[in-house]
Amino acid sequence: METNWKRREYKTWDEAFKGLTPQVRQASVRCAEYTRVIFLKAASVGFGPKKGEFSGEIKGRNGDLAYKCGLYHQLGKALVPPEYQILQKGFSREELAVYEKYTTDGAALIAALQQRSGPGTGGIAGRVAARLEAGNTVLNMPREAAKSHMERWDGTGFPEGLKEDAISPIAQITGLAKRLDDLCSLVKSEDPFAEALAEIYSQSGKTFSPELLKVLKKCEDECRNIYEKYIHYTLTIPQTVPLVYKREGRPLGLNFRPMLGGKERTVEACEAVPWFDVLLPEPDDGSEREDITKFLKRADLLEDVCEYLLYEAADAAVRVKSCKLGIKHIVLNLPEDFFRQKSQLKLLNKVFEDEGIERDFLILTVPQGLVDTANKGTAEVISLYLRNGINLMLDDADIFAEDFEKYRETGFVYVRPAKQINMDPRAKDILTILCSKGFKFTGGGADSGEIVNWQLDCGMFLSGGTCTG
Repeated sequence: METNWKRREYKTWDEAFKGLTPQVRQASVRCAEYTRVIFLKAASVGFGPKKGEFSGEIKGRNGDLAYKCGLYHQLGKALVPPEYQILQKGFSREELAVYEKYTTDGAALIAALQQRSGPGTGGIAGRVAARLEAGNTVLNMPREAAKSHMERWDGTGFPEGLKEDAISPIAQITGLAKRLDDLCSLVKSEDPFAEALAEIYSQSGKTFSPELLKVLKKCEDECRNIYEKYIHYTLTIPQTVPLVYKREGRPLGLNFRPMLGGKERTVEACEAVPWFDVLLPEPDDGSEREDITKFLKRADLLEDVCEYLLYEAADAAVRVKSCKLGIKHIVLNLPEDFFRQKSQLKLLNKVFEDEGIERDFLILTVPQGLVDTANKGTAEVISLYLRNGINLMLDDADIFAEDFEKYRETGFVYVRPAKQINMDPRAKDILTILCSKGFKFTGGGADSGEIVNWQLDCGMFLSGGTCTG
């Protein structure tokens, strides 16, 4: 357990939600969408008891409330350290007990948050409030969803081992939505969504109510739309699409090229190169398109586009790490004028914070020509990034320059030499010397296996080019 973690008393819903890890928050948003869709379909077909304590839950007017139930069903995890917020196979019995307690803790936390904005709890007012709470669907549905969404139709769930109709309808629906999202996020196949559905339907009468699964059958298409909407944020992606799923009509994005390293020449990094489509207008006279950076500056889009590309690269980093692909870095090629803007350090820090990735995972390339010709303001921006732990790679570098070691003094560690050095017998000795001084070299322009082997034999820790792609 983390020694610096302290259990907090949350005063607002937002505070408690931010106490969840990014992965749990993202899953909760997806689960909220699935919950609302299944809930509304359930209401339209008359699912749920017609009398008893749960008879008022499944009504179409409660669709937004169902979304809230899905969003906050894991809120109890904000009361435990981050390492206990995601179920791990290696949990001991004691650790598993800590994890499972998030259900009852969540119901209690939700009740406390509701009461903060409710009537007083003392004297006559308190007794009246208690009677009102007993039959209040708006108050009880979120609590039931949090407490009982891990109960199972056959009684094998937790925390109470409830069975069949003893489980509230909203808890059944939220539990189904959570299981659907979990399976879609973990299955690695050509169609994770279809495999998730097949697994869920196989659990009819065991994990889930047969009647509830009939409801799911009627809203499969709507649920698939949710899966496709959030595919960027799940733990896996279909094997038949690129690392970054390119939606139709998307004007820009990143293409990813594998980079090889190690004795086995395995994929250890990816280079991310921006692509642009409808962002640039087609020229009327048939001449070549304008330089993309000039266009972005003229249209006042450079800052927004760079922010978009940074988040896409960071999102890819989250997913490749979650899928345990063994990739150690993403090398991102931003438009070089990104470094001529005023410091974007606040934006960079926000990207790392929002996505929860280590700074060492993302490396931004900076052409040596830009560094050498930088004015005082640009030079200070580059130096500021390096001083604050932003990894910059000196790109297209002339390693034969007599004063090359000045870049190490500036703070550069990562270097990609100009591709003209490939197979140059003089380069190997120079690379060996520079490596001993702390530089880490990446090879570029590898268009054959021979060049890949040469680069890695020279001490470069990565090799990239059309061959590796």
